Amino acid sequence: MKQHKVMIGDKILYQAAQLSHAENFAAARRAEVIDCHVVPDTTKKVREVRINPLTGKPRRRSGNNPPAHGVSRNRNVQDALGKAED
Repeated sequence: MKQHKVMIGDKILYQAAQLSHAENFAAARRAEVIDCHVVPDTTKKVREVRINPLTGKPRRRSGNNPPAHGVSRNRNVQDALGKAED
């Protein structure tokens, strides 16, 4: 989990998982005339590959991946129903 920090010099005043929370906290301290700054956590978390226990293969990534073999699922359903237009 990311840890964004609000600092006064070298001293950590506050840590937050969400950057907006750290920024809001720092803004409140600045309103109290406490000079502080936000240090965002820029580390990238490397995720290990998740293996599907049933197939033993890596799980497919969600998102904008093309369907298997370049054929959409909808097209396969249309072919099975005999309604595909060519």
